[in-house]
Amino acid sequence: MQRKPKTVLKELRARLEGIPLSLALMTIPRLSRRQVVGLAKFLGCVGARLDFHGRRLALANIDYVFPNLSPKRKQLLLLGCYRNIARVLLDLFWFSCGSKERILTWVELSDEWRRGLEKPGAKIIVTAHQGNWELAGHAVVANGYPLMSVGKNLGSEATTERLNAFRSRFGQEIVSSDGAILSILRTLRKGGNVALLADQYLNLSKGGIWTTFLGHPALTAPTPAFFAQRIKGDVMIGVAFMQARPDGHYRCVKPMFIYPVEGETLEALTQRVSDATSRLIRRFPTQWLYAYKRWRGIPEGADRKDFPFYARIVKKNP
Repeated sequence: MQRKPKTVLKELRARLEGIPLSLALMTIPRLSRRQVVGLAKFLGCVGARLDFHGRRLALANIDYVFPNLSPKRKQLLLLGCYRNIARVLLDLFWFSCGSKERILTWVELSDEWRRGLEKPGAKIIVTAHQGNWELAGHAVVANGYPLMSVGKNLGSEATTERLNAFRSRFGQEIVSSDGAILSILRTLRKGGNVALLADQYLNLSKGGIWTTFLGHPALTAPTPAFFAQRIKGDVMIGVAFMQARPDGHYRCVKPMFIYPVEGETLEALTQRVSDATSRLIRRFPTQWLYAYKRWRGIPEGADRKDFPFYARIVKKNP
């Protein structure tokens, strides 16, 4: 029986994606910490020069958020962004394929976070694409705290399964973004911990909310606020990120705790989460993912010239 072309292409894609993953598994975990950090710097420099599409996107966002910075400073932000991306990717393998002791040695979970995680009630841990967002979950479970995280599909189905296996190696529960709502609600209602990203674009038609993010209007996924308002009893939103240090260590930056207020709208709580995330990005600007179409939506009536080149007007839902 002849197989369908889509099936053949799907299998071929999975095999091609599996080659670099297998090579990474064989080489990266064997490197020293110093070699990983050095390789991340080198790959970041290469990426900042050769990734023309991502470079243009990142520079547009840097100009948008920091218009008064000098050209030299903007280039340093660009370089920092690419070096951080490279380090996140390398560390996905270096930590996931190592031992729990490796995480405990190189990643510091602050006392403020420990006290927050030990409080009774549901906890929603919020981070952005800043520092090492992949490592944050490993750090929590390695220190003995249960955690559920949402894993987006990346590449082929086989690639997603392998990456999620890395993410869940030390006990982190990974649920697919497709149909994760019930799993998250059950965990939170039992007083569990859930990790979510707070800087993602979400189209208005899919439930996105207009917020002010880094000083500009942006359609934002209201996910943390949505779940927080559906939990009866104590619930806490903790906003922080895992800061990459030059010596190869990571440090969990002192978190900002947000508590829902009775009668507060979904829009207001989402804005408070966005404000906290924005403050962290401005405090550590070199470690945010600028190569992302964060401001792709333009409100109706706004001047298109006031937005990045990739932005498009978003019409209100009928």
